[in-house]
Amino acid sequence: MISAIVVTYHTGPILSASLQALLDAEACAELILVDNGNHPTVLADLRDWAGREPRLQIVSGHGNIGFARGCNLGAQHATQPVLAFVNPDCVVRPQTLLLMARQTREAPMILAGGCIRDTQGREQRGGRRGEMTLWAALVSFAGLARPGVEAGVWRDVNRNREPLPVTAIEMPVVSGALMVTQAAAFQRIGGFDPGFFLHVEDIDLCKRYWRAGGKVVFVPEAQAEHVGGTSQVASWRVEIAKIHSFLRYFWKYARSPVGHLAVIFAAPLLILGFFVRFALKK
Repeated sequence: MISAIVVTYHTGPILSASLQALLDAEACAELILVDNGNHPTVLADLRDWAGREPRLQIVSGHGNIGFARGCNLGAQHATQPVLAFVNPDCVVRPQTLLLMARQTREAPMILAGGCIRDTQGREQRGGRRGEMTLWAALVSFAGLARPGVEAGVWRDVNRNREPLPVTAIEMPVVSGALMVTQAAAFQRIGGFDPGFFLHVEDIDLCKRYWRAGGKVVFVPEAQAEHVGGTSQVASWRVEIAKIHSFLRYFWKYARSPVGHLAVIFAAPLLILGFFVRFALKK
């Protein structure tokens, strides 16, 4: 059975649909909602819902501790042998969690990710990625990345523009928006790195699974719809958090002083790329 964990911070109206889909999902024995911050009326409605739904547990009162710490806190309250981490603006299909959970039984240390689609049915970025290197990030943020192996060093680290696999396949990185693993494996790996406040914690977790001798698997038939644009958090704050997390990630895994220097010199380019992309979105 599965413990689903959702960390929410002023998510917006999609939250109810996301939670209901998880409660309707096969094998979901409990749903732990970690409240990092919501309007008092929203929290009151959630508590009323929890009073009527014994599988829904609300963890609140700790403030906005970030996504990684929120997930770790939710995992501490989980009682089931399998953990599912799902973004509060993702609506899973009924069999999604079960399909991913089955993959995690193949070996002790498996982290499974699913296919995330937008409301038009198109696969979104981030669900399956190549190895996130400093070069791959620069190419992506500069808009120079191209899909396919034939692109060589210019290959897009995001694989969503490449053909969708027909069955589960190992990938360097899957998305933390839809992620399932055995609770014992998550505990062994030490959970999410709490140093990442928002974004990139999933990339880091995937790397640590691989380094620990585990595997990361993308499950194409395990799908969820991502409904963007409902968050009540200013988008520029999210972008700043993303910049900080990427720089922290590359600094963390730099292997030498030369690697640290590379991060320092690349930082202005990454920051510029982020803000150009943010301006184009506007």
